[in-house]
Amino acid sequence: MKHRHQPRTHQSDPVARVLRRILAGIGCLAAIVGGPVMAAPGGHNVLFILTDNQPASILGAYGNPDVRTPHIDQLALEGVRFTRAYAANGMCSPTRATLMTGLMPSQHGIHSWLDDGLLSQWPEGWSAVAEFRSLPLTLAHRGYRTAMIGKWHLGKPEQASLGFQHWVTFTDGHTVDFWNNTVIENGRQYPVRGQHLVDFFTDKAIEYLAAVEGGQPFYLQLNYDGPYLNPPTNLGPARNRFYPQYVGQRFDSFPRVAFNQNQVDQLMDPDNKNAFIKGKLLQSLQMHNDPETMANVASQNTLVDDGVGRVLDALDELGLADNTLVVFSSDQGNFYGQHGLWQHTVVTKPSSPYETPMNIPLIIRTPRGEQAGKVSPLLIGQYDIAPTILELLGFGEVSFANSPGLSFGFTLMGSDSQPWRDAVFFEQEETRVIRTDRYSYWKRLPTTGEAKLFDMQQDPGQHRNLAADPAYASVLASLDSRLTAFFERYADPQYDLWRGGFAKGSVDRPEVYRALYGEDWRPRTPVLPAFDE
Repeated sequence: MKHRHQPRTHQSDPVARVLRRILAGIGCLAAIVGGPVMAAPGGHNVLFILTDNQPASILGAYGNPDVRTPHIDQLALEGVRFTRAYAANGMCSPTRATLMTGLMPSQHGIHSWLDDGLLSQWPEGWSAVAEFRSLPLTLAHRGYRTAMIGKWHLGKPEQASLGFQHWVTFTDGHTVDFWNNTVIENGRQYPVRGQHLVDFFTDKAIEYLAAVEGGQPFYLQLNYDGPYLNPPTNLGPARNRFYPQYVGQRFDSFPRVAFNQNQVDQLMDPDNKNAFIKGKLLQSLQMHNDPETMANVASQNTLVDDGVGRVLDALDELGLADNTLVVFSSDQGNFYGQHGLWQHTVVTKPSSPYETPMNIPLIIRTPRGEQAGKVSPLLIGQYDIAPTILELLGFGEVSFANSPGLSFGFTLMGSDSQPWRDAVFFEQEETRVIRTDRYSYWKRLPTTGEAKLFDMQQDPGQHRNLAADPAYASVLASLDSRLTAFFERYADPQYDLWRGGFAKGSVDRPEVYRALYGEDWRPRTPVLPAFDE
């Protein structure tokens, strides 16, 4: 398949294209105004592209001048770009679980990445969120073909989970090497050597699309394992075809500041015996202010963008674009120098849910291109995305039990007069956050660290903590009350780390919870009855 290396314009036959989109989109609009319907032949397809550790701020569509992402930028011109979408957590496994279930980490129980080193200890076939309603299972029950191609990291990878019928992933949860992997394709394992895994997943997605036959709609979740932004793959020079384009570039959008003092303190702490965390901190020190690492990070983003372009081209060439809802997002972002930090929010102790890692890209292109080029400032939580997709497909009657999520489908159809919430919430183990239009307030689990309050209008870079400023006492009290009420309403006590609950799989610093709740506290991997309707 010939890949268009120039930004996609979709302008080869504008009149015919508009007519096709109008005709193809009538069913989607009718479903929204006329009430829920069951899937039928000819229903809208869904392509959900999810990247790994990609902050919104590193993309050209979100204003980055240094990193070239022309295909994602073009998708933003064809769809609606949301500027204030937020991850539910700063780690990949919890956010992926939220995207599937519409639930917060303290509801689904995954609070951190699922440690690959513990895979052999987990029950056979264990899926961390199989007991909940999920987006793919809901669609599978309504006549959709479902496929997951890419990174899984929600339990054992050998078997398809959550209603997925087509299954291509790799044996590790997180990326260790882009070029040397073992993949699992519908139960068959085989090596992939000498090919970047992002390119491999792109090929597999195009292969799947080419095999689609008319009639039954599909839901394809393409989970790229890039750009990643973590060591060892993103440390120093990169082995990918876009790296040479970035060598010697200035990267003015990558902050040059001192290495974060919190990380220095952890490295110098004689009581810190955690070799894994210390190793990650040392790798952060190597990445910090390193031009080769910056070129590496930029090139991995461009490589992912290239894959996005190839898949979108395939939709066009196969005649599927005009009947496919395209969603582009990331599980969460990573630091790339902000506040002297690299990698995840958990590299500091306690964690640091600053804007860079938590503000994720979200671009949605509807089948007939409603509101193309629109930029929306709505405050969106990841728990809103699955309900929105279901409503756009005509299944708005389906609910995710006790989810805080709401559909924002109205803004994709141009009805911006509808009221919307003024805050989103996220959590990172010992830290909980309410993000409003003006403020970001971080509350800490007792004994784990100080609260933080940032005025995002006056201090968008989040450099001045106002939590102890008497002038903001009433603001802090109001935000604290709202944050407390949210988690009292939604947190499940068995998974609520703030009330002695347990985490599934693993947490980064289990000693924090053993000190609070006793030496017997530990993560678990319960095998619970799978959700069914």
